[in-house]
Amino acid sequence: MLSSILRGAAAGAAGATALNAVTYVDMAVRGRPASSTPEQTVEKIAHLVGVDIAGDEQQKQARESGIGALLGLLTGTAVGAAYGAAHGAGWRPGTVTGGVAATGAALVAANGPMTVLRITDPRRWSFAEWASDVVPHVAYGFVTAATFAATARKRRR
Repeated sequence: MLSSILRGAAAGAAGATALNAVTYVDMAVRGRPASSTPEQTVEKIAHLVGVDIAGDEQQKQARESGIGALLGLLTGTAVGAAYGAAHGAGWRPGTVTGGVAATGAALVAANGPMTVLRITDPRRWSFAEWASDVVPHVAYGFVTAATFAATARKRRR
């Protein structure tokens, strides 16, 4: 089981790298700015738990941005670890089914907290906003599933 979880975490980290790459390509091609929702999430969680983020306004903003990015990587790695745990518990999807499942799990894990905190409301997103969110998560899901499958040990008969 531990081996599956570790393989899943590594696959999730690879998926998070793919998600970031697709997001940055989208930003470069369309000339759109980065989303501010990760920073808003950090700021709101810090406020809710009574923690002040130190520094002047520029330092605070930089710290929130860095923490937001790290939380994204942590989320991707954790979803991958859960994918590996499910595999270790007997779930054996193909790459397509696994990719769809990992995509869905990552979308919920990323957007759920921001929705609960009322930072965003996916019901009000435009098509372009949905595309900007879904396409990178699809890259995440399929890279995670494919990386996990590629790390499977071949058993000798």
